[in-house]
Amino acid sequence: MMNSYLNLILKRPLIPILGLILISVYLSLGILKIQLDSSIESFMPKHDAEYIEYSKIKEIYGDNDRFIQISVTHKNLWTADALNSINKFLIDIEEYKDFEKIKEDSRMEKFHAATHQLPVKFDNILVQFKNDRPFLRFLKRKAPHDLQTQENLNKKDIKTIEKLILHDLDIKESNIIDTILSPISAKDISGANDSLETYDLIECDENGHRIIPQTKSDIDAFKQRLTKNPAYEKRLYAIDSETGKISDLSVLIKFAGTLPREEIVCAIMSIIDAYPELEIYISGVPYVAKNFNSYMQKDLFRNVPLILLVVTIIFYLNFKSLRGVFLPLATLGMAQIWTIGLMGHLGYKITSVGITLPPLLIAVGSSYAIHVLNQYYTDFKLILPDNRRPGIKTAMTHISITVFLAGFTTFAAFITLVTSHVSAIQEWAVFSAVGVLLTVFISITLIPCVLAMLPHKFPRSLMGKGETRKVTFVDKLLVITAKTAITHPKKIYVVVGIILAVSIAGICRLKVDTDILHYFKKDDPVKQNVIIAGDKFGGGWGFSIIIDSRQADGVKSPEFLNTIESIREWLEADQNADLNIGRTDAFSDFIKRMHMAMNNDDPDYFRIPETRMDIMDYLEIYSGDDDDSDGRIDEFETFVDSDFQQNNILARLTHKTTEGVGTMEVKRILNKIEQHLAQTLPDGYSFAITGYPAIEVQLAHYVVTGQLTGLLLSLFIVAFVIMLLFKKFAAGPLALIDMGVTIIINFGIMGWFGIHLDMVTSIIASITIGIGVDDTIHFLNTYRHYKHKDISVSSAIEKTLYVAGKAIVFTSLALTGGFLVLITSNFQPILLFGLLISLTMINTTIGSILLIPSAIKLTGIELD
Repeated sequence: MMNSYLNLILKRPLIPILGLILISVYLSLGILKIQLDSSIESFMPKHDAEYIEYSKIKEIYGDNDRFIQISVTHKNLWTADALNSINKFLIDIEEYKDFEKIKEDSRMEKFHAATHQLPVKFDNILVQFKNDRPFLRFLKRKAPHDLQTQENLNKKDIKTIEKLILHDLDIKESNIIDTILSPISAKDISGANDSLETYDLIECDENGHRIIPQTKSDIDAFKQRLTKNPAYEKRLYAIDSETGKISDLSVLIKFAGTLPREEIVCAIMSIIDAYPELEIYISGVPYVAKNFNSYMQKDLFRNVPLILLVVTIIFYLNFKSLRGVFLPLATLGMAQIWTIGLMGHLGYKITSVGITLPPLLIAVGSSYAIHVLNQYYTDFKLILPDNRRPGIKTAMTHISITVFLAGFTTFAAFITLVTSHVSAIQEWAVFSAVGVLLTVFISITLIPCVLAMLPHKFPRSLMGKGETRKVTFVDKLLVITAKTAITHPKKIYVVVGIILAVSIAGICRLKVDTDILHYFKKDDPVKQNVIIAGDKFGGGWGFSIIIDSRQADGVKSPEFLNTIESIREWLEADQNADLNIGRTDAFSDFIKRMHMAMNNDDPDYFRIPETRMDIMDYLEIYSGDDDDSDGRIDEFETFVDSDFQQNNILARLTHKTTEGVGTMEVKRILNKIEQHLAQTLPDGYSFAITGYPAIEVQLAHYVVTGQLTGLLLSLFIVAFVIMLLFKKFAAGPLALIDMGVTIIINFGIMGWFGIHLDMVTSIIASITIGIGVDDTIHFLNTYRHYKHKDISVSSAIEKTLYVAGKAIVFTSLALTGGFLVLITSNFQPILLFGLLISLTMINTTIGSILLIPSAIKLTGIELD
């Protein structure tokens, strides 16, 4: 079949080349459609019971665990200037809540009126909005600086500004912000005149504009109103632990629905940058996810060119010719375009796992291209200058079959990860496997066709005296390796046994962590922001503890609410600091504040009323809005269901006793809470715990089980395929030696050095098998080829290492160098992934050129 295929493409080599180029052009358009995705939805299987429960709770109570927490302060916080700046900052954010079509249409009309007649200055546009300060600040914030300062704007400049306005309008129109909570805009409860009503902490004028306190007495009065409600501490303001005074004010932003939040986070970050006089820290999962995507994008644009540069150098060192550089680069370039472009056309996104695809495809493409070209130069003298195609076909037949077999086995190793429950890993498995097959197809098509059209030349720099090939350093290294494998096979395996024992001990120390914050380096500004803002306000992420009374209006019972309070006290108690709970919020806070308000704001009454009748009366006379008419006042929707049967305790995670709260730490925390509730919750009540951290714990479980399942399945399939290829049972276990040893050493290193098993590092084993099997097949197939010539085992090993060994070494250099580029990544796991894969490639190479020859010599295995 391979002969027929080579005959077909070499008959008219230009046609296949043009076909490959046309396909590449079409698929390259798909790259423009590629998006990045780091959301939990891209990882969790939609049928998972925990995920289904999580989705149901979000429908009832909203998305309460993926908010943005902003900490705002000023060197002179309690001054009119500081409060005015904070108010403007808040107004700019409020522009994205409650879309007002009439106002936005009016703004566009004014903009068109200001830019209708050229020439126009940027200041002329600003004049139109002198009475619309929020929009004026937007224009100054978003318009490019060079347009703001140049003499006149042309049509292109105006179009640029208009696009910015329309883009911002799209964000506003999405109504993605559900709630903005801050001291400047907050309300409290008054019990005056035997009624319960809300009032603004800062009053508004007849136009709805806040009247910011300007004098010291007014500011002190505002501060008094703010601190009157005990529930507002760590919710609306933070206390400095040393001075005992208010140090920071909060802006909490909750989102509606499941719309992408990256654009609104970008808008918020742009607003933050516009207020240098304020000291602002931002936390929350949407903020982390946005920066995660930005870092991924930077990694893609930076790492791929660097990897290409590294492999280009390796290609030149190996082949010392222009074609030896161009052909492999063209091969792996097309493989990249085809695979990533296909993802774009099919609507798939690149996740934190998918970001490894480009360097992986470059590595795989390098491997196949090096082997094909190396065979061409090995059989160079068999190819006649005047009639190249028959000789090229002969040279390519053997190596093309080997490359195809290697590619198919790699495909099988990668595709086994579709058994994982993690959606992102399933997608990675499919596209990495497909990418391998595409790379094989391009390698055995493009390179022979181009070689058939080029002059038949051997690189002069590789020629020694007498027109013979130079003996290079790699050649000498392989001679030493062959002698070592032939003469000391037992000693080699004794050393390997010791290394494996140490590695297995390290595996016992291995931990799993899928926390998204774990992806950032310790000193990264994003991580520092999250830690600082989270510490001040009790945490930047959290989870829900749902307590079910199992009866309608059960939440209105004082016994039930006191149970809620006892749970909250236990969660936040000093003796339970290992729970790392920074603060909790619950429906009981409203009831306690109502009770306090109805008793002349006496702080002693900030507690649950003694009778159910009091609670019912408070809720009856409380005046609040129910915009969605679901039977719950809007402020209550976060905490109770429409039947008042369940109460949602929102618990925020911070770090009290540990530097970070990773996945395994969260699992321990949730287990402890579950055990406590199971033992202490009164009869008739039930509970459920869900939220983003709980989902990450389940995700970690899937990573571990998927790793074990995929690993065992990969090893089995690889062994089975190789047994079929070589028609020898012993070939299967023989092929697994270097891969098995490498995987154990890899996980051992991770365990000893405290490197966590996460979304990225979890696929290392499959990559090890997928790429490692290439070298194994190349070695075994070449060994069988020479052994059929009736030479001794030792001679066959020496010849195999001289031919296949050199390609294996240079392939390893390309792979190692390519993956080492990842150490420049902004992500800690990606950085470690690059190091580990590089080390893995070195180990698989040693296994292929040392362990397998030693095993053959030691056992005398015959390959038919």
